[in-house]
Amino acid sequence: MPTARLAQTIRRSLLAISLTLLAGCNAETLFETNFNATPPGQPPAPAQPVGTAGVFGPPGSVVVAAGVDPTTTRWVQIGRANNKVQIAGMLGTLSAFRGPGQYTFLCAMFMPSGSGLATISFDPVGLQPGDLTNFLHLDFTTDNMIRLDDNDATKFGTFPRNQPFDVIVTLNTAASPATAHIALIGSGASGSTDYTILSPFQPLAQQFDGVTVWMGYPWTGYFDATDLLVTHNLN
Repeated sequence: MPTARLAQTIRRSLLAISLTLLAGCNAETLFETNFNATPPGQPPAPAQPVGTAGVFGPPGSVVVAAGVDPTTTRWVQIGRANNKVQIAGMLGTLSAFRGPGQYTFLCAMFMPSGSGLATISFDPVGLQPGDLTNFLHLDFTTDNMIRLDDNDATKFGTFPRNQPFDVIVTLNTAASPATAHIALIGSGASGSTDYTILSPFQPLAQQFDGVTVWMGYPWTGYFDATDLLVTHNLN
């Protein structure tokens, strides 16, 4: 088995175990991506296996990219050129709005050397692609750490460059106040933290309905993401 394929198999196994432990067996999938049917160089299809995807940004800034070898899954690649001012990204909208509850988000990320800051944001109901209203966002910073809600005091963990790693976020939007647990796993990735959603955004947290992966001004370069998954705990 090629090294890249073996690494992906191990990563997916770890991801499945993590999902089982975090979400439990009684969970429904509200968003799931699969880019394998889309030719590389084309934007992700709006219809995903579960939920929908909407891209925004200059033409060619959000496209499907091949994996590290032909046997691996495809990724969404998000980037910005030096002469562009627009943000670029993809909004994943859940298949159904469930209101306050317990949710688990997972995805794989790939941050190449030299790429600028990348962001994952958690969004309320009713957004259009490119509307960056959110109740929580994670910045993958240029010093290979995670920063929450633009506050450097929240920085934690470390992630590698030039190899995939996984991000797991568990949200409890039914709690008062709503909370999040964020963790990084995979070779070269480590760290976790518990976080209370900021007070002004507590009402938005109870309206959770989507996840956006994006890169904003003035950052340049690109990053990749795949296997985006959101589940709702029914226990």
